[in-house]
Amino acid sequence: MMNIKKTPVLIVAVVLVAIVFRLYRLGDIPVGLHRDEAFLGYNAYSILKTGRDMSGDILPLHFESFLYSPGGYSYASIPFIAMFGLSAFSVRLASALFGVATVVGVYGMVREMLSNGTYKSYGKFVGLVSSFLLAVSPWHINLSRTATENTVVTFFIVTGVWLYVLFIRKRRLLLLIFSCLVFSITLTLYQAPRAFLPLFVPVMFFIYPVRSAKAGLLAVLLYIVFIVLPVVYILRSPDLSLRIRTVGIFGNGEVPLLIDEQIREDGVNSVPVFVARVFHNKLVGYASAILTNYTDHFSYRFLFTDEAKPDRYHIPSQGLLYVFMLPFLVYGAASMVKKYPRPWLLMLSWIVLVPIGSALTFDDVPNMQRILFMVPPLVILTAYGIVEMYYRTGPALRLYGSGIVAMCALYAISSYAHAYVIHQVVHKPFYRQEGYRELVSSVTNLLPSYEKAVVTNYESAPAIFFLFYNTYDPSMFREQTANVVDYDRVSFGPYEFSGEECPLHVDPETKLLTGGSNILYVNYATCPTASPVHVVRTISRGDGTDVFRIVDVDNQ
Repeated sequence: MMNIKKTPVLIVAVVLVAIVFRLYRLGDIPVGLHRDEAFLGYNAYSILKTGRDMSGDILPLHFESFLYSPGGYSYASIPFIAMFGLSAFSVRLASALFGVATVVGVYGMVREMLSNGTYKSYGKFVGLVSSFLLAVSPWHINLSRTATENTVVTFFIVTGVWLYVLFIRKRRLLLLIFSCLVFSITLTLYQAPRAFLPLFVPVMFFIYPVRSAKAGLLAVLLYIVFIVLPVVYILRSPDLSLRIRTVGIFGNGEVPLLIDEQIREDGVNSVPVFVARVFHNKLVGYASAILTNYTDHFSYRFLFTDEAKPDRYHIPSQGLLYVFMLPFLVYGAASMVKKYPRPWLLMLSWIVLVPIGSALTFDDVPNMQRILFMVPPLVILTAYGIVEMYYRTGPALRLYGSGIVAMCALYAISSYAHAYVIHQVVHKPFYRQEGYRELVSSVTNLLPSYEKAVVTNYESAPAIFFLFYNTYDPSMFREQTANVVDYDRVSFGPYEFSGEECPLHVDPETKLLTGGSNILYVNYATCPTASPVHVVRTISRGDGTDVFRIVDVDNQ
């Protein structure tokens, strides 16, 4: 067995590894700042400066400007924006630091769950390996390096489970209260826990039952007050449930269209209507779509190749999990039940329940972001498989086997680091809105010579990038944009945003010029240029492709 006295030193080493993977060039990699990051960052900046979000609401929990999405991540970013200013680094820093903290949390949770009886020392060893696997996890690193709410959610879910397991052993009601309170915080951060926690918490109560009627009653009361009632309130609110309805599978017309097509094909073959309805109806159609979405989250292609979604998080040729983990994951899941049936059942339930919320959506499925908090139980089962296999083998096999596994792991981790730092920078940067930082800087520097700037919205939501990179005064923005409906393209100050791909161009048929003089225009890079359209500057991505052309009317 490993020397217990070395454990603190090894944990510190693991944390340092986690820090390096999450903080190295955080402001530059991944390249580009996605619109969601910009919205979270600018709302945090607006609250910091004025106490109100972009839409003028005082300290809201949900942002109207962001489809009423939870605003918890923006509040977590405020201290870093106050210290470092509004930038990609300051907006992403909260996610990175919570990612590092989760590495510590996983160690503590595993140590508490597995340190008992005959196998007491296993808790530390499995916890140490689990924390290391999380520290170098591609899945967790990818999202820890972006301003994404689910990184923070993962930390709080791990902490909530840890506190509850501590409560079961120490029987201190304060730990139970803190556990449920920590779980409830996730509801202010992201949509996914709103589907997961109402199912997971009762399962956790069942697997680790309380030992007194008083504590049991308190647990049920806390569950209802901190989890059930907030979720019901959100679902019943037309505004707060807007984001859920926007991406929900029941709001998508694809399944009804498929059913209609199947019924028409039955009609062509003179199949009676009632027979067609038996086989082709909403119950069958939606059940099939949801089941497909759900099982896709467990596929090899999703977990071990680079085909997970959303595309903006892709690391070329790298999966969410390392392939070398697969045999240990299977072995750990099969063997843990013998020594640790309750932790095994909790890990299994955790994994099974996480994808349910994502399965009820239709866009970007299977989705690595929505189910990020499935990573902890996966690395724990893998770590258990590694430790168990290590101690069940003979000395010779243990020595050579450890060497082979270590080399495979080192190669996999190095390959991922290489792909992230080298290839990711130039791999499909159009998914990450690269080019806007340079565009904003160029347009702002050129504007003093023009009346205003007219910018295409063809690439993405341009308004938020001009607000973010210019650190535009939030109070002034609200004064200039009363009764806003579309925050993605709202015009303000000297910036006007056009639905045209080419706001300034010469009509090929009429030869007429669309646009006026003394105005700076931003066309999409695919727009043709012909006199008198004059190209002032071209904005390119890191891969060399052009994304924008800053143009004006040549008056010479």
